[in-house]
Amino acid sequence: MKTLTYTCILVLTLFSCKVQMVEKVPISGTFYKLEKGNDFKIAYTLELRTDNSFKLLVNASGGKPQCEGKWELKDNEIIILECYKDGDPYETITNTYMSQKTHEVKVLSKNRLKYNGVILRRKR
Repeated sequence: MKTLTYTCILVLTLFSCKVQMVEKVPISGTFYKLEKGNDFKIAYTLELRTDNSFKLLVNASGGKPQCEGKWELKDNEIIILECYKDGDPYETITNTYMSQKTHEVKVLSKNRLKYNGVILRRKR
C-alpha cells in the first residue's frame, strides 16, 4: 500500500511539473510622449497595430516626420520598426519625410517603451 501511495505521489508530481511558456508581451496599442521646453514642443506618437503594422509620427515645430511599415518583437525586449519604401520621389522634400527607415524601440513594460531616449507611455 505504501508503495502504491508513493508511486501515485511521484506520478502526480511529475505530471504537475510542466514547462511554462513565456508569453509575448501584449504590446499593440498607441504610445505617446509630449516634450515641452521654452522654445520647443515635440510630440511622439507610435501606433503598434495587432497586424504588425505601425505608424510613427514625430510632431515638431519644424515638421511632422512620419513613417508607416511593419514591426517585429525580438526576445520580448526590442521592437524593430521597418518603414515602407518611398514610392513618390517628391515626398523626400516635404516636412513629413522621415529619412531613417529602421528604428529600434526598447520594451520597458507593457505600458512603457523607449524610443530615441524618450519614454513613450501607452495612451488609454
